[in-house]
Amino acid sequence: MDELEQLRAEIDEIDRKMTILFEERMKIVDKVGQYKQKNNLPILNTHREEMVLAKNSTYLQDKSLQEPLKKFFISLMKISKEKQNFS
Repeated sequence: MDELEQLRAEIDEIDRKMTILFEERMKIVDKVGQYKQKNNLPILNTHREEMVLAKNSTYLQDKSLQEPLKKFFISLMKISKEKQNFS
């Protein structure tokens, strides 16, 4: 296996793990949506979203990735809100 194939194999393994975690997160998102519906809470919670972005940026070792990480979580939270709207 050449270097490029090895690097792609590593990405494939990370993608597999991310997919498993994504599915786990979406199961919890469903539960959050159900809770919000039962308790007449809005889907959007701007304060919570800001906290998620701030908290997760602290986990970065490479701070040059802050903006891409922010975009990643904004996209993930958008998917989560869309899913809650259809729960």
